[in-house]
Amino acid sequence: MVDYRFSTSLHIMLALAYMSHRDPERLVSSSELASSTKSNPTMIRQLLVPLNEAGLIKTYRGKSGGVTLAKEAKDVSLKQIYEASFSSKLMLSRGMGNEDCPIGSNIHCVFDNVLGGMEDVLMTHLEGQNLAELLKSFIK
Repeated sequence: MVDYRFSTSLHIMLALAYMSHRDPERLVSSSELASSTKSNPTMIRQLLVPLNEAGLIKTYRGKSGGVTLAKEAKDVSLKQIYEASFSSKLMLSRGMGNEDCPIGSNIHCVFDNVLGGMEDVLMTHLEGQNLAELLKSFIK
């Protein structure tokens, strides 16, 4: 199963950074973000909650409300967005195997060793990148 939370959250954050670059005072609606991501506003609002809780965005309710970045784009690492997108380590999230099976009862040890190392590398990679660096690809 493909999980789009991180990629969509990153898309949202890049859209907010782009809008902020063009007009720092502008609030962006969930409908605008949904249009950019080709999704629906309800799904966008669900993804905004953890981004807001992580202090990456500010949300304003009401008819003229919307969303904006809470920090400058250079101060938002991709690791922060990833961590806000998932409540637990994504690669280590899995069901347990059959305890009566020699493989199923011990597979978690293999997963912890292999996937844990992969996620550590991913986190290091994401921590070294920020929104401002990615935004350069969209601003000519």
